[in-house]
This record gives sequence, C-alpha cells and structure tokens, in this order.
Amino acid sequence: MMNAAHPRTGYPTPHIIHPAAPTPHTNTIIFLHGRGSTGLELADELGSSKISGPPDANIFSQLPSTRWVFPTAKPRFSTVFQEEMTEWFDIYSLSDPSERSELQTEGLSEAVLFLRDLLDEEIAIIKDPKRVILGGISQGEATALVLLLTGGYEFGGFMGFSGWIPFAGLIQNEPLGNPFKIPQDLNYPLQMCKETGSRTGCDMPVLIGHGRDDAYVDFALGSQARDILQNLGYKVDWREYEGAEQEGHWFKEPEALDDILRFVKERCMVSLIE
Repeated sequence: MMNAAHPRTGYPTPHIIHPAAPTPHTNTIIFLHGRGSTGLELADELGSSKISGPPDANIFSQLPSTRWVFPTAKPRFSTVFQEEMTEWFDIYSLSDPSERSELQTEGLSEAVLFLRDLLDEEIAIIKDPKRVILGGISQGEATALVLLLTGGYEFGGFMGFSGWIPFAGLIQNEPLGNPFKIPQDLNYPLQMCKETGSRTGCDMPVLIGHGRDDAYVDFALGSQARDILQNLGYKVDWREYEGAEQEGHWFKEPEALDDILRFVKERCMVSLIE
C-alpha cells in the first residue's frame, strides 16, 4: 500500500530509514528507485542485498549514522506499456532515450521541483548540504542526474547505477560554458562549472556503476553518462560490473554494495572534518 501523498506535490511520502539509536545523524542519502518500483521496495531490496562482512550485516547496519530517504514517483501513464505505473517520467525507448524525448519533460520537470523541496527539507534537518548524498538506480539515476546538473546544490556526493543522462545529445553538443536549457518545461540552466569557474558541483565526488551485461539500459549509455560528467568537470569514480541479477540491471552483490559503503564512509569522514 502506497503512503499518503505529499500535501503540496502529490508525490507519496518518502520511506525513511532513521539512524540507529543512539547514533547521531551525520549524513543523509536520498536514493531514487527505478521505473515500476517504489521507495519502500527499493529500501527492502537494498536491505536484503549481500555485502562483504558478517552474514547478518546489511548496508543499513554498516552505516548506522545515516538517514536514508527513499522517495516514490507518482503513478504515470506509460506510453510504451500503455498502462499506469510508478515512474519519474515517461520514456518511449531505453535503447534510444532520445526517441520521442518530448514525453520526458513533464515528468522530469515535476520530479525536479518535488526533489528540490525534499532536498531543502533534508538540508534544513542536517544543516549542511555537503552531508547529503544524492543517488538513484536506472530511471532513478537518470532523474537524479537531471537534478544534479540543474539544481545548483553542492552535495556531499552523487551515486548512480544502471542509468543514463536524459537529453545527453543536447548536452554533448552544447559548448562548455554556454547556458544550456533542457527543452520546454524543464527550464533550469545546466551548471557548466568547468569553464565558467563556478564552484557548484566541481569538487563533488561521483560514483557511477553499470553492468557490462545490462539487458535493459545499455552499458554504452552508462559510459556516456560518465564521459559527460567528466567533461563537465566532475570527479567520477567509474565501476563496471558483470553477473548482477535482473539480467545485469541491478546492484552487483556484494561488489556494488561494498562500493556504496566505501564511498559513503569516505564522504562521511570528509563532511565531519569540514
């Protein structure tokens, strides 16, 4: 059963995993699910995924001071499946995300506005945007990347798995330093910090992982996202996996979960020092 809708946006209330008491709250991870899933489903699946270490440990127990926020997308009509499903935005083709790309703008625009509100709420709780890590898997990564590139936030880090960058061709064709606007409703300027000298995002570490055998989102789309982020000045830690469940379109266990733990622990230490 889905949680009650957010009073302002209509999005379901995010699923929250609080820091283990009495551990202090040191950082927050906002992690977005893929198409057809929910925040609660993603949290449950992550909690049951294998990590290296004690057999009774999971990713949450190994990050006891972390507050996890799992938002859920609105139900939307899927053009390709001809039915309503939870998805951050409508998309016609995963093999070629640029096909009928006009279908993506309404959902992405709404998602960015909702996630900006959510981010502001979490930053107000923890008092420091550098203690917030944004991430997602599959369509969740794609949505989070749009927020990363258009939101102007200085996060503590970004994590993405099995995803892609929407409107990648338009971003690639735009000279660095020029203002770029995703078409129609999604009209936030892209942060081209590499050439403009802005500090927004440039020092932010980024972890991107993708399965070489991903049957749903091609490996080339993941490596394209890596290349675009690097060209924009981000420091990308790129990870390749093979043999994950769901035909390669999931976190490789335990390697990907171990990579997340390492990345977050490093960022926690840095944010506490800063």
